[in-house]
Amino acid sequence: MEKHNLDRKGALNLSTIGLFAAAAVLAVITFFMSTAVAEGGWADFLKALTEMQELIQSLPNKWLIVIAIMCVFALKNIIPIPFPFIFMMTGVMFSRVNAIIINVAGFCLVLITKYYWGKKLGGGTAMKNLKKYDNVREMMLKAGPAKLGVLVALRLIPSIPVNMVSKIYGGMEFPIGRFLIASVIGFFPKIWTYSVMGGNISQPFTWKFMGPIVGLLIISGISTLVINIVLEKRKGDSQNGKNQPVEE
Repeated sequence: MEKHNLDRKGALNLSTIGLFAAAAVLAVITFFMSTAVAEGGWADFLKALTEMQELIQSLPNKWLIVIAIMCVFALKNIIPIPFPFIFMMTGVMFSRVNAIIINVAGFCLVLITKYYWGKKLGGGTAMKNLKKYDNVREMMLKAGPAKLGVLVALRLIPSIPVNMVSKIYGGMEFPIGRFLIASVIGFFPKIWTYSVMGGNISQPFTWKFMGPIVGLLIISGISTLVINIVLEKRKGDSQNGKNQPVEE
C-alpha cells in the first residue's frame, strides 16, 4: 500500500510541475507572438481567419449544425476524438454562451453513454478497471466515492481518463443526477476554456486566444497540488489513528 501512496504522490507532483511549466512556456510564447501580431506581421492571416469565422457563424439552419455537433459527440464514444477539438469547433461556429451550452450538452451525452455502459458491465468490471489506476483508487478509498467532491476532483485532474471514471461510477450505480452535476462542475473550466479559444480562433497567439489555456493550466496545476496535499493529510490522519491505543 505504501508503494501506491508513493506512486500517487510522485505522479501528482510531476503532473503539477508539468502543468505549471506548460503555462509558463505558453505565456512566454504568447508574449512574444502577440508583439509580432501587433506589429502587423500576421495581418493577412488574421483577416482570412476572421472572414472564415464570420462566414461560418452566418450560415443558416443553425439547428442542423447543432445536430451535426451532437453527432460528433456521439461518435466520440466510438472514435477517440479529443474533447478540446470538439469544444473549439463549437466555439468557432457559435457565440460564447451558445457554444458553452452546446458543449455542456454534448459532454453530458458522452457521460451518460459511458455511465450506462459501465452500469451494464456491473460493479465487478468497474472495480477491475479501478485497479489499473492507483491515483483514482486511492482518491476514492481515502475520501469515499459517494462524495461529490471526489468526482469533481477526478474531473479536474487532466491525466485521469473521462470515460474510465464514468464507467466506474455507472458500475457502482452512483445516482446519475449527482454524477452529471459533479462531472460538469469539475470539467467546466475545460469546456469554458476551449469554447472561448474557438471563439477567438481568428486571433491566434494573442492573449484572447492563449490566455484561457494558460489560465486552465494554472487552475489544473493548483487543483492537482491541493488534491495531493489533501490525500497526504488523510494518509497521515489515517496512520495516526492506527497508532492510537484503543480504549477498553
